[in-house]
Amino acid sequence: MSPIKLTDAPDGFEYYKVCDPQGVCRVVRGFQEAQRVMKETPGLTATKLPGAKAT
Repeated sequence: MSPIKLTDAPDGFEYYKVCDPQGVCRVVRGFQEAQRVMKETPGLTATKLPGAKAT
């Protein structure tokens, strides 16, 4: 599954939650980073996090 951008945030500023089949998740910033993580570990899924802000 490929990540889908759901808002109009500028490229590189959107956040994605990337999860494995066991439910272990991590948050990454940017579409390219989400794709990179998913290529490294097959079987992951990604979800766009609406309104996520860096702390």
